Amino acid sequence: MTQQFKTIYFPARKGKNRKRRNITVAFGDTENHIYQEIKTLTSLELREIIGHDTCDSLAMAAKKDQRPVSSYCLNQMRKVIREDASTTYITQREQNELSTDWLQATFRGGRQEPLHEWYPYLEGYSPQFVRNVINHFAPNTCAVFDPFAGVGTTPLTSAQMDVKSFYCEVNPLLQYLIETKISVLTTEKEKRREIASELSAISNNFLHLLNERESDFELHCAYFNTFKNSKFFDDKVFDQVLRARSLIDWLKCEKPFVSTLVEWAVISSLIPSSKLIRRGDLRFKNKEELLKHRIDFSGNVRQKLDLMIKDLSRIESISDTPECLCYNAQDIDKVPAIDIDCVVTSPPYLNGTNYFRNTKIELWFIRTLRSNNDLRAFRDEAITAGINDVSQSPSISFQTKEIESIVRELEHNAYDQRIPQMVACYFNDMHKVFKGLSKHLTRNARIVIDIGDSRYNDVHVPTDVLLVGILQEMGYQLTHETILRRRCSRNGKPLRQVLLAFNKSRTSVVRESSKNEYQTWLRTWQTFKKQLPHQEQPYAKRNWGHPLHSLCSYQGKLKPSLAHFLVKTFVPQNGSLLDPFAGVGTIPFEAALAGKIAWGFDINPAAIRISRAKMGRPQLKDCMQIIKKLKQQIKRDCVNQHDLEGIKSIRFNQPLMDYFHPKTLREILIARRFFIKTHVTTESEALVFSSLLHILHGNRPYALSRRSHPITPFAPSGPKEYRPLIPRLEDKTTRSLSAGLPDIFQRGTVYDQDVTACWPLEVNNLDAIITSPPFFDSTRFYLANWMRLWFCGWESNDFKVRPLAYIDERQKKNFEVYKPFFRQARERLKPDGVLVLHLGRSRKCNMSEYLKLVARHWFKVADFFEENVEHCESHGITDKGTVTNHQFLVLN
Repeated sequence: MTQQFKTIYFPARKGKNRKRRNITVAFGDTENHIYQEIKTLTSLELREIIGHDTCDSLAMAAKKDQRPVSSYCLNQMRKVIREDASTTYITQREQNELSTDWLQATFRGGRQEPLHEWYPYLEGYSPQFVRNVINHFAPNTCAVFDPFAGVGTTPLTSAQMDVKSFYCEVNPLLQYLIETKISVLTTEKEKRREIASELSAISNNFLHLLNERESDFELHCAYFNTFKNSKFFDDKVFDQVLRARSLIDWLKCEKPFVSTLVEWAVISSLIPSSKLIRRGDLRFKNKEELLKHRIDFSGNVRQKLDLMIKDLSRIESISDTPECLCYNAQDIDKVPAIDIDCVVTSPPYLNGTNYFRNTKIELWFIRTLRSNNDLRAFRDEAITAGINDVSQSPSISFQTKEIESIVRELEHNAYDQRIPQMVACYFNDMHKVFKGLSKHLTRNARIVIDIGDSRYNDVHVPTDVLLVGILQEMGYQLTHETILRRRCSRNGKPLRQVLLAFNKSRTSVVRESSKNEYQTWLRTWQTFKKQLPHQEQPYAKRNWGHPLHSLCSYQGKLKPSLAHFLVKTFVPQNGSLLDPFAGVGTIPFEAALAGKIAWGFDINPAAIRISRAKMGRPQLKDCMQIIKKLKQQIKRDCVNQHDLEGIKSIRFNQPLMDYFHPKTLREILIARRFFIKTHVTTESEALVFSSLLHILHGNRPYALSRRSHPITPFAPSGPKEYRPLIPRLEDKTTRSLSAGLPDIFQRGTVYDQDVTACWPLEVNNLDAIITSPPFFDSTRFYLANWMRLWFCGWESNDFKVRPLAYIDERQKKNFEVYKPFFRQARERLKPDGVLVLHLGRSRKCNMSEYLKLVARHWFKVADFFEENVEHCESHGITDKGTVTNHQFLVLN
């Protein structure tokens, strides 16, 4: 028999013992219907149900009734709770206060809805509440928006009502949750059956699949970088969690949708199987809880998978997809205006809760926490609603007299001086959100807000009243106010949760436009289009630019001279740049050479290492020490039969073994094992590794292979001769470092980052994003670089599975895959920042036309230009794809 528990707290009494007291009620299987009705109620409401305000009077009543206290409470609940599962409990006093039968108690609930238990998270209201609010306040609405979407109740419910919906959500975990729900709800029934079948096979075989994978090294490093010595898991569970990350990544390549659902089964099992427990806030379990809540990780994952399988059969599909306008509601002003006629939302409560700390384990697992600074960065992004959200020097640009008065009172009475700062920042942030929202609202738009007040050291902060003042000052008229729920503070003082409804009654504040957002780059750009300087000498030479551009040959690499002029045109002096499709780092390296702050993203392991080598300042001494260790490894190590068997299946243009003399192949196999085991983490390691990638194959004596092409390893020719690895590696490394770097060179950062996933927070406030996404029908990079990818650790099956995660493969199905890219680009750019896309047009696809449509919610087209490239050299490669024109799409 399973049991559920609900704790009822009683306020502290005056006298010597002023601690709050509580009792815990146990619910067995036969009382589950009661538990489902009351589990979201406050202690104040539960005390009203059982009819007692103190623990003493409750104990006396239970004794008189000759029942244990828990049993007495259950009996009282049976008398009061309606056993109608279609609605939730409401007290008689609340019924009188509401005076509206359309509302009922539907701000609670939603627990029985499909998808909810995939990742249970505290919700402000149920889907039925959203339906009732829309039907009551905006029955003819065409577009609904929620700037604080949480788990996605408002946008998903609106979509189920066939209403266009938009949303924002700043927590990456909840962003991912909403995206997953949308994917499930927009999937056809037959496809859901197939997914359920695949999930069933994984569930039945989960432990075996888990044990087959290696633990994820980078996630392991991120754990200690973020949490230091905190031990949140037992060793066995921690190992399983790291293996689960590797398993999910493997599944994601071949079966992205299935892997996402498996990931949520794992995510929802992290806290239950850890040493932590979520009780309002996240904390360590006490001794009793450790014994009571011992959860087997793999067993819990299988249980979640089985729940998902059941839910997939009872989901009602939606035809319209909710659109995330931006992640952070404070950035809504950056988005081009859209027509929204109804806002339904529940902003963060001003209650000191740390929403990011409460999800830190899950955020780490989905790779959005990589260091101990990231949690602080997330808190800085969010609405200031908790004490730990307060920055050291908060900037306050808005404050009413009423808010100022409350803040002054808190400064005299608060037990923590961050509290008055928190309150001031909260209303400043909320003002920014609603100010930015104004330009998106249609005439007579409705805004409906579910919000609660707070109390700190007996100072009442009437959040609802102060928000009304802010919105009224901005031109909104309060039309409706309803008490949804009554609560009480820790000292027993009354608090409330209310529903506020507003009309947009007059023109509200709109964004002030700059005089000329293009003026910093427009003139230079016009000159570039006329002169095309990268096609003129000396810039047209193949070897123009810094020698490190040739650190490792790479097919499809952007011309360094073109990167040079794009950076010069669009990035101001001391400015910042991101290339989200960085490849081997040509654009960010040119920016770094010019003294700009530069970032790059890529997911190709070879490209990442080459970029990192260019973007740092590797030292010759360190590089030679790495080569010395490798030399020692080659001397003492040997190649076993397993190594030789493993490479027999690696064959593209020719079998891998045909490229090398047996003695050279032995050294390459040992070097490969050396770097896989030690991991390439430093910039000096990256330079040595990249140098080795370069000499793997080519048509000159520097190469380790028989005669082949230096960019892509075509079938080799000529005799097999022994070419020792170490001397060639030393020579290439030394030559790479001999060029030096200019004094103004600015170290850059390259992330192993999928552009469609959540970007690192430090990549922000950018002057420009300049990038060249994979052309629609260009040569496949993973095939052109197959030997280097093998050296990076890919095995035979990786070549079949891993490329499916690459955007050059994903875009062939649908260009909608670029939506997260454009959304995050808009948020991370400065208000006058520019996005420059270097694209390819072919007979099969006009990329610019497709991407303009995808980008329309976030960007306007500032300019468009095409350059014919049919005359460009082929580097000896006959199959260059069908691209005839390069396109420059400039967005802002």
